[in-house]
Amino acid sequence: MARYTGPKCRKCRRYGASLCGTVKCALIKRQQPPGPRSLRRRKISDRGQQLIEKQKVRFAYGLMEKQFRDYYDWAVRRPGVTGDLLMRRLEERLDNVIYRLGFASTRAQARQLVTHGLVAVNGKKLDVPSARLRVGSELALTERGQRSEYAKILKEEIKSRDIPGWLEVNRETLAGRMLAEPGVGDYESHFNPNAIVEYYSR
Repeated sequence: MARYTGPKCRKCRRYGASLCGTVKCALIKRQQPPGPRSLRRRKISDRGQQLIEKQKVRFAYGLMEKQFRDYYDWAVRRPGVTGDLLMRRLEERLDNVIYRLGFASTRAQARQLVTHGLVAVNGKKLDVPSARLRVGSELALTERGQRSEYAKILKEEIKSRDIPGWLEVNRETLAGRMLAEPGVGDYESHFNPNAIVEYYSR
């Protein structure tokens, strides 16, 4: 299955959670899922609810099914709670860290910054959004990124953005650092990793 490129807020309404990351999400004004009203009230089975929870996380992080399953298989092979390991691994993606640092307003925008070569990790340009970051990794805009008009806009916008405790950011130089591994409470509260594990365990 290819990456979804349609209207982001349609998925937000479909799954009843803000997945796009934008302030003006359509879910705020329209809580009902898209489609005919006759289909909106049908009862969802346990298996269907598990699928919804899996799709919510997959669309939020912008992954294809095979990519997402690979992350799950990685988590299964590691000692620990599979659901927590899965979410930690997703949070450690480069595009997500850029988003969490406040360098982008959405994960999609963060992915675009990375693929356009505007992000440097430990002083070297890195254009792979799925790259895994480790504790101590330092992030900044490349020289081209610092000269861009976006950097000027970002210096104003980043002042009002909240940064999680496992990251630190210098809002003046637009540089950040990964202080620790993301924990259980560092991802969105409406995600249910246990349901994802149950879905793939069948």
